[in-house]
Amino acid sequence: MLQVSTLSTVLFLISNLLQAQTNYYVSPNGVDNASNGTLAQPWQTIQYAIDNVSSGDLVNVKAGTYHKEIYFSVSNITLKNYNNDTVVVRGTGITSQSAVIEITNQSNITIDGLEIGDNIKLDAQGILVSGNAQNITIQNCRLHDIHFSASVNAAVNANTNAQAIIVYGTSAANAITNLKILNNEVYNCRLGYSEGIAVNGNVDGFEISGNHVHDITNIGIDAIGFEGTCTTAAKDQARNGVIKNNVATNCVSAYATSGGIYIDGAKNVVIENNTCSQNGYGIEIGCEHVGKSADSIFVRNNAFYNNQVASAALGGYDYPSNSGKIRNCSFTNNTCYANDYSVSANGELYLSYSENLLIENNIFYASAQNIIVNAELTQPNIFFDYNLIYSDADSASLVFKWNGTNYTGYTNSINGTSTNPHSIWTTPHFVNSSISSPDFHLQQISKGIDAGNSAFVSAVSEKDMDGENRLNSIVDCGIDETYFGNSIQSLKDKSFFYLYPNPAQDLLTVEFSEIDELNSFSVSNSIGQIVLQGKLTKGKRVINIISLPVGVYSLNLSIAGRIHSENFIKE
Repeated sequence: MLQVSTLSTVLFLISNLLQAQTNYYVSPNGVDNASNGTLAQPWQTIQYAIDNVSSGDLVNVKAGTYHKEIYFSVSNITLKNYNNDTVVVRGTGITSQSAVIEITNQSNITIDGLEIGDNIKLDAQGILVSGNAQNITIQNCRLHDIHFSASVNAAVNANTNAQAIIVYGTSAANAITNLKILNNEVYNCRLGYSEGIAVNGNVDGFEISGNHVHDITNIGIDAIGFEGTCTTAAKDQARNGVIKNNVATNCVSAYATSGGIYIDGAKNVVIENNTCSQNGYGIEIGCEHVGKSADSIFVRNNAFYNNQVASAALGGYDYPSNSGKIRNCSFTNNTCYANDYSVSANGELYLSYSENLLIENNIFYASAQNIIVNAELTQPNIFFDYNLIYSDADSASLVFKWNGTNYTGYTNSINGTSTNPHSIWTTPHFVNSSISSPDFHLQQISKGIDAGNSAFVSAVSEKDMDGENRLNSIVDCGIDETYFGNSIQSLKDKSFFYLYPNPAQDLLTVEFSEIDELNSFSVSNSIGQIVLQGKLTKGKRVINIISLPVGVYSLNLSIAGRIHSENFIKE
């Protein structure tokens, strides 16, 4: 039998556990002081709810428009839209802070499913995270109309700034860690000299993934170092992060060349499986501060097409007098197609100053001006090889601009630059080369298949554009790793089947064409165990995968007595 004191302790612990998951509710029709915050008697303002809940509680916000700023005064809180309601938090009522939502010196905070907008003033911010803050998640939010000025013609300079999501690691004692910025949309923002999504200073361990940043007036996504954000110089550098599966489009500045993605002095960042188009640069890796470096930045399996100046700008832009440099970086298995639409003479790849730079297994398909690379400065210890290179003009018109010399013609360029001895000149045979809606899967006749470096070893987590393993025999050039053969049939061979969406959450659609006989299907997990099975018929069918845990799976179809497989990701 339990003693009274022991029983009391158990009951106390159970009570605390139950309290830790309390749900509270906010509605425009609620009452702050006279209500208890239940679903039947909600509070009226989000700030009142945050100030009156306890650590571990959930604040559910019902549909409506809310006009006051939000400041997190307690840690371990989730703020989300109730039942997928449309919850709009406008900056028009802000009186005491620059951000619509501010998290300073609080941890274990989740913001989920809010629409945040209409904050128009100098240094306006949508969501601000700063100080000593760990385990912060910002997800499924829409941020728009964050403007540094109400005038579309306002003059722009270094002192005119606005940011949709900004994270400042200001604490020297404690880095911001386990930061997640997931599946948000940022659009229609006049940012001045700032960015749509940025991490800056003492931020150690971050993930920026699944976001769509578009139609803004400067950089889309940025990881920053050495701006004095953290007072301890050795920690003043965003580091150990992943930027993946984002889409950045039309992030264009009238006063600078803005990247869809920009790394400015960050360290140890993987940038993978992103799509960047109609920006200034698709991506820029650099360091603006003299004597400093962006170090160990790995750009892989991204699509960069139809950008204004180049697919990628790599290096310190004015080294050594007016900028830093980049070190120990790589640019691998990317597809770079028809960039430099402004005809800036930079072509697909703009190189300034870097040290120990690897560029291999990419597809560089030049625009009409036929320039593949503009390397302004010498490139100590560059490895530039095993790429597929092409333009719609003949190879004799191709140009490599290398350290002050223009080499015209593919052979002259290879010989003159002493690069790319194992690269190939050939069309990649994309499934669709339309610049408005390209499909960068490789057709079975593509010579980009198995054209990469035979010594290439993919990272453990590295995947191609479809979530498939990156290495099949010898690695392919570009973002698509093909799986053609007797027993494995990729979705790129449309004569069998097409699988979408990929990644998927609840339902997976399998679309067939020209199939005479189709019997059973099975879904196997990453270790080969069958976790789902059934039968399909000719035409388009939907498979319910809601019961599957998050992970990578293989859909296996029995077609005319043969098994055909395709990988997919369950989110």
